[in-house]
Amino acid sequence: MDIIQLSGYLDDLLDIKAIPDAKNALNGLQVENSGEIKKIGLAVDVCLATIEMAIERNCNMMFVHHGLFWGGNQPLRGKLFEKVTTMIRGNLGLYSAHLPLDMHPILGNNKALGDKVGLTDIEAFGDYNGNKIGLKGKIERKSAVQLGKELEEVLKSPVKVIGENEVETLGIVTGGAGDLVSQASREGLDCYLTGEGANQHFHEAIEGGCALIFAGHYATETGGVQSVGAHLKQKFDIDTEFLDYPTGL
Repeated sequence: MDIIQLSGYLDDLLDIKAIPDAKNALNGLQVENSGEIKKIGLAVDVCLATIEMAIERNCNMMFVHHGLFWGGNQPLRGKLFEKVTTMIRGNLGLYSAHLPLDMHPILGNNKALGDKVGLTDIEAFGDYNGNKIGLKGKIERKSAVQLGKELEEVLKSPVKVIGENEVETLGIVTGGAGDLVSQASREGLDCYLTGEGANQHFHEAIEGGCALIFAGHYATETGGVQSVGAHLKQKFDIDTEFLDYPTGL
């Protein structure tokens, strides 16, 4: 399949143009290749390591959650130059989807993580610049500590649990969304699950009576790219491979 055709399909699938995002996210096709796509490398982050893995494994394109240009306008020098030239020499295209991938109701990061914890009665949750970027719902009743242990098992990653509440209602926003714990408290949720946060979020959780679970920025955002990869494999019979390069954060 041609990279321009595939990018257009992904733009529509993920509603790229309709979902506001950080200015430097630059959702969509970030780097072209010479055209044909036979294999796609799926990664949370585009970095030199995942670029080299993709080329070594004969990928023609990468589909990632965190793209090249988070630093904004900058000269093509140093490590950025090395990444871009490595991709061009390897004829490796790049497509990136940030909030559109988090938010997708079927293939998104939040939905993938919700499925892992058995989230039901799902509704949108987590206001960010006028958009609800996460999910909330119900799970089988258990302690926050038990939920944390189960997440460690399924994500294969360390989990930090703040609070010992019994949990039946749960909010989820994957990645670095600790700031939304106060929204979870205001909505009366028993627990809020995200990737990472800051020191003050401990106090907001305790004082708000809402347990808080940090399950890792990387670990909570592996699901979306893999879901999109499975979708593309089924629809277009394109080979995909997950390029796992965990940060532990």
